[in-house]
Amino acid sequence: MTTYPAFPPAAPGADLLNIFAQLGNTYTHSLQSSTQEIWMSSMRIVQEHTARALANASQDCMAALAKNAADIGQRSFADIVSAHQQAMASMGSAFTKSVMTGAAPQNFGKLFLPA
Repeated sequence: MTTYPAFPPAAPGADLLNIFAQLGNTYTHSLQSSTQEIWMSSMRIVQEHTARALANASQDCMAALAKNAADIGQRSFADIVSAHQQAMASMGSAFTKSVMTGAAPQNFGKLFLPA
């Protein structure tokens, strides 16, 4: 904080100079309190805006992270469903192939005749 100089009283008998010293002290106190008030209010405003910016940035970041997690979760689920469909298709194909191989005419004897 800036301090303003105080004006010392002039020598005794110099009433005019004492009046100017008193006027100077009056302005000094006024300027000092105004400067202190503007610094304090400015710092409060800066603190409020900084806190608000940090809170908004934090909320925006959390929202973006949640959206990212949801998007990745949906893609992951779609990939799992696709893999499951491919696995079922492969298993169906293998089952069909084994049934058809077992049901071939040359294998009828193996299916119905005792070993």
